[in-house]
Amino acid sequence: MAAHLEIPDENVAVMEQFARDNAQPIVMVNLMSLREIAEYEAEGFANCSGSEAFARYTQESSEVRQQAGAKLIWSGKALHMPIGPAEKTWDMVALVEYPSARAYLDMKSTAAYQAARLHRRAALLDSRLIMTAPNA
Repeated sequence: MAAHLEIPDENVAVMEQFARDNAQPIVMVNLMSLREIAEYEAEGFANCSGSEAFARYTQESSEVRQQAGAKLIWSGKALHMPIGPAEKTWDMVALVEYPSARAYLDMKSTAAYQAARLHRRAALLDSRLIMTAPNA
């Protein structure tokens, strides 16, 4: 099964349409599997663990996420998946609230955020990102 590390263009288009019609807060559910050793696409980065590379991403994207109004609601280690494929495991789960889908998309498009994503891509073996909204 292929890894999922980036939002495909067609899914960005769906998010853009949602953002045009909806201004309510969203919560992004992040499911992440980390590499044992980070794999950087660019030269010049010292070898480190996937956890260390993800910490770099978190630190370098902190300011732009804060400017977007993002709030970490919860993060933790995934322990067991009682419902779902037993062979699929996640190392980390995070719930991040944004004021709106537009706030998320605007943050995602900044140069600062894109630069920080270098570390995220190096850190992750696989991921899922689920955009959620409160029940009406």
